Amino acid sequence: MLFLLPEFIMGYAMAASGKQPLGGTQWHMYAKSLIFIAAFYIEYYGVIGHTLTPKVRLWRFLCYNLILLIVALGISYLIWYYFDYLPRIAECATRPFRNPEKFRLRFVSGMVRDGVMVILTIGLAVAMRLSDHWSALERQRRDIAAEQKASELRNLKSQLNPHFLFNTLNSIYALIEISPAEAQTAVHELSQMLRYMLYETPARVTLRQETDFTRNYISLMELRLTPGVVITHIDIDEMTEAPIAPLLFISLIENAFKHGNTGDPTDHITIDIVAHDGIITCETHNRFDAKTVVDRQGGIGIANLRRRLLLIYGTNASLTTTVDGDSYTARLEINVKTNNSLS
Repeated sequence: MLFLLPEFIMGYAMAASGKQPLGGTQWHMYAKSLIFIAAFYIEYYGVIGHTLTPKVRLWRFLCYNLILLIVALGISYLIWYYFDYLPRIAECATRPFRNPEKFRLRFVSGMVRDGVMVILTIGLAVAMRLSDHWSALERQRRDIAAEQKASELRNLKSQLNPHFLFNTLNSIYALIEISPAEAQTAVHELSQMLRYMLYETPARVTLRQETDFTRNYISLMELRLTPGVVITHIDIDEMTEAPIAPLLFISLIENAFKHGNTGDPTDHITIDIVAHDGIITCETHNRFDAKTVVDRQGGIGIANLRRRLLLIYGTNASLTTTVDGDSYTARLEINVKTNNSLS
């Protein structure tokens, strides 16, 4: 369209002015357009395709384009010679050649115009090919980044499963001597939870599924504790079907049970999960023995959780931990209203 449409328009314009009949544009005018079209595709698929590599030096690229320019101008000259110059010489046999200087000037200006058009065509082909090449590299970069992100998330999940299993088995081990029946129930509940963790957790689950898993884990932990030590409040009625990454709450809750001073019936572990207006909040609070727990910021579970939140939610999620004397509070907040990474 870029090269042929002007010739069509010119033909109709000349027909409208009466200089030639409709559709009477000389075919060699279209041949000029075909030269530019051929130059474009030769440059796009041939020259750039063989020179767009780090091993090929710039001089070879320039030489190829110089050859292309010379060939294009050579063909353009032949068209001019056979379909403009020779017919004009034939006319001179019957009548004088008027304004030979003007004729030569028109030839020079035509060749300059064709040369500039070929150079512009080559530039257009280079720009489009480099743009396509850059787009392909950018897509490849995004694919590699996405694969690295998915691989890291899988690795983090594989770290989470043994960590969860280790803490849970410790709880069941404590139950075996105290209450074998409850320990048997705990093993059954653990198998159900492991099935959820290993086989039923895609990239996202509903908030209802995640809180059901959380309730089961809390029930499992309560088997070895005095009734009333754990205070749980879950309010997600507004957002039960909201999509969320799986296994986000478990690290905070594991931490609370692991380090909480559950031996004192006056100390409580408080777990609050609330979803409202696109914001999901999980907050745990427990007291701990400051003499035995030195660093409350470390641990594989919390570090793992921070990394997963960064990879999945970026700035749409935050995790804060606060230590006040022997009191420890962890607060996880996720804005699922603005986050689209799980869509």
